[in-house]
Amino acid sequence: MWTQFLLENAHFSINIFAGMVFFAVFWLYWDAEEKSGLKGFLKLIGFLLISISFLVHSTFIESSIVPSAYFRHELFSWIVYATKLLGYLLILFGIAFDPLVSRPKANLPVLFGVVNLNYLPILYPLLSFFIGIFYLRRSTKGLERHLKPIAKSFFLLTFSEILYLRTLYVGTDNISVLKLTTSFGPLWIAEHLLLLGAVIILGNWVWGYLLRRLFTQFFMIFTLSSLLIFLFTTISFSALLLKNIEDETLRKLKTDVKVLNFALEGKKDEAASDAQVLTQNSQVVAAVSQEEKTALADILEDYLLSKNQSSLVVVSGKGEVLGRGEDREKVGDSLSGDALIKRALIGERGASVLAQDAILSPEISVKAAVPIKNEDGEVIGAVLAGEKIDNAFLDGIRRATGLEASIYSGNVLSATTLVSPDGKSRPIGIKEENAKVKDNVLKDGIEFLGTTEILGTPYFTAYLPLKDIDEVVVGMLFAGEPQVNALMIAGKSIEMTFIFAAALIVFSILPSYLIAKYITKQIR
Repeated sequence: MWTQFLLENAHFSINIFAGMVFFAVFWLYWDAEEKSGLKGFLKLIGFLLISISFLVHSTFIESSIVPSAYFRHELFSWIVYATKLLGYLLILFGIAFDPLVSRPKANLPVLFGVVNLNYLPILYPLLSFFIGIFYLRRSTKGLERHLKPIAKSFFLLTFSEILYLRTLYVGTDNISVLKLTTSFGPLWIAEHLLLLGAVIILGNWVWGYLLRRLFTQFFMIFTLSSLLIFLFTTISFSALLLKNIEDETLRKLKTDVKVLNFALEGKKDEAASDAQVLTQNSQVVAAVSQEEKTALADILEDYLLSKNQSSLVVVSGKGEVLGRGEDREKVGDSLSGDALIKRALIGERGASVLAQDAILSPEISVKAAVPIKNEDGEVIGAVLAGEKIDNAFLDGIRRATGLEASIYSGNVLSATTLVSPDGKSRPIGIKEENAKVKDNVLKDGIEFLGTTEILGTPYFTAYLPLKDIDEVVVGMLFAGEPQVNALMIAGKSIEMTFIFAAALIVFSILPSYLIAKYITKQIR
């Protein structure tokens, strides 16, 4: 999430900087003597329009998971496309109408046609390339060698505009192409680096001329100071906003995972209560005393059908299984080594979470054991009641609380509300391999709050150790929320911050101009 945030702010800063540099070139033409002619006027307006296009584009939230909330896509696109295309054309015509010192005027044929809005960016690299060619021609074949940096800048800008054509493939079904062309992907990064290089070259050139006059020096100093202040304020504010959202999300998840733990504790109490009812049944006590396995099996089957438990087992005082509600034929084996049965046979009631091997993945179950006593208070056996904690249990919690939850046996996913990318199956059996999660939760037995990736999707997560009756960690409880949810909340606020910052930068130009003019006048 923070990577996207930094790249989003880089997009804002680079485009604001590009707008500032092109505005500086506009100011240079405005301040130059040739501004009175048509050739100067066309280039002047052209650089101003390109400056506006970069300024407007800077406010656009690049992330595909946070759609623009304050601009309709068509209107936003028309503003950017119209200002940039018209700006390129005006600069191109301005250069074409301005003859070389040593050669007669050259005309450049330009073709116009009806172009679909989505394909207008195709014209960007063409126009930028021709502008670079014209400036290079003037600096090599003419006498204006000082224009060579502008040619270099527009050639770099051409490559940046070529990479911007990646936007034509954003909706593709080809996963490989999508990874290359998506926002913050390799082509996006290369596009912005080339743009930054182009505006640095152009900025270095234009500042060398503008800073030769006292008034312009003051104006540019004040304007740049305002720009830096607004950039710092914007990035700091949006960073604090995102950090607050992250902290609040993690605090919520910390509570959510405890709610899940509370639900499991409730299941323990429910299992213990069901087992307690059986221990007080006179027929059960009599059947255990006389070891009547057939009668006991009938009672357990009927009781199991009336309860939510998945298993009911009754053992003798030596731990021998006398009856199972889920399988009446499976008797005679010993559970004397079971920790819960051991406690029950010495008269202690206990409940625990257990992990058991299964076909697809280990299963987590809640079990409770209660001693069976005769009329003299002597322990003659025990009842062991248990319930599997499966997807249905977690789905019920999600319906009641909206909580996305999972339960792990060790670091292996046992049950979850999450679904696989196919939208149907559950990713049961996958492993949590995050070293910090395993060290904190499984090794040290403490909670973990932070970020992890699940099935390639970044999540804010809270993990809680799952312990048995002996306080041994047997698994983990998980509550999580996709980071995209936080980005969608923050994205709209960040977008408004960008819009207001861009507007304030524009409005700061007039005060900077007036202050610079006043100081210059006072000095003179």
